[in-house]
Amino acid sequence: MSAPLLLLALLACGGANDETLVDELRVMAVVIEPPEVAPGATATITTWIADPDDDAPEALVWTCTNLGDGCLEAAEPTQGTTVGEPADGVIVTERMAPPAFAPIVADGETVLPVLLWALACAPGLCPAVDLAASAPAIGTDDADTLTTFLGDPITGAEALPLVGTSLALAQIQVSARATPLVNPLVTPVDPDATLVVGVGASLDLAFTIDAPGVTTAYGYTTNGGFDAAEYEVVDGAVTLTWFGSEEPGDTELWVIVNGEDGGSAVWHAAATVE
Repeated sequence: MSAPLLLLALLACGGANDETLVDELRVMAVVIEPPEVAPGATATITTWIADPDDDAPEALVWTCTNLGDGCLEAAEPTQGTTVGEPADGVIVTERMAPPAFAPIVADGETVLPVLLWALACAPGLCPAVDLAASAPAIGTDDADTLTTFLGDPITGAEALPLVGTSLALAQIQVSARATPLVNPLVTPVDPDATLVVGVGASLDLAFTIDAPGVTTAYGYTTNGGFDAAEYEVVDGAVTLTWFGSEEPGDTELWVIVNGEDGGSAVWHAAATVE
């Protein structure tokens, strides 16, 4: 066996990392654009949701601005929430950074977080989703129940089934800094590549990453897996190796890139194992 062929054979022996297989409903990522905004400015939130079992999930996305006395949004719980079915695996909404933060961040250095939660559920599994969709009147028991969940979703999620539900947390950063945080820019080296791999075979996916500081990439798929749980981006580039499973079929691929100081980006594509 020649040296290049031997190297390829050794690499193939690594196989897929089980952590990179998405085999149930999951909130994959929450991308906030821009990730850092001035008080009163608006950020666009894109929540990516994997639904490998075609459960037609419902999603609830909400903010919790806590200055020490609970969520400011609690007074009107439906004002800070978005509920609906993801379209093509995403749900998109917008949020305004609290104008009340202006005097606090006026020094140009202070950065305040606004917590952003995303909950995905198979139909009927999450009462909070149904309550948010019904827009209960303020002061009613339903509104109080919804407010309690939105303010402490980790405790509330303990009552939810593990399968068919997924909860994720992100942050909108609010500041008046002259140079705010930006999201990474992820570009495939070959954007026209055919994303097809043979059963049990592998395919390299190469990307350039434009981002300040240290960034880390993560690969996920609904068929097979990637060869590592995470990848370090080196000199603005990263290559992930995707392995197809022993079963042919359509699949989805995600590459999620996170910056060490915040900021994120997602590349998503349909692919095939044949």
